Amino acid sequence: MPEVSPCCGCGYEDSFITDCCTAEIYTGSDVCSSCEREADCSGYICNECGNWFEQLEERREWYARIKENAAEERADARRKYGE
Repeated sequence: MPEVSPCCGCGYEDSFITDCCTAEIYTGSDVCSSCEREADCSGYICNECGNWFEQLEERREWYARIKENAAEERADARRKYGE
């Protein structure tokens, strides 16, 4: 199964945000644009909302989590409004 972003359940790209200063890395370089030292990038960026995240999620796991959250919200609403 394909992996997706945990926030939107869609595609993602490798992060271009440095681990040292959380600044954008120079294109085609390994130098941080903030501290101008060699830096690594880790994680991913969601193609839909632009959120940064560390772990990918399998699409079926994402759907299961979203479905469970929706069921919990419906149950909370029923308790709150006595439905």
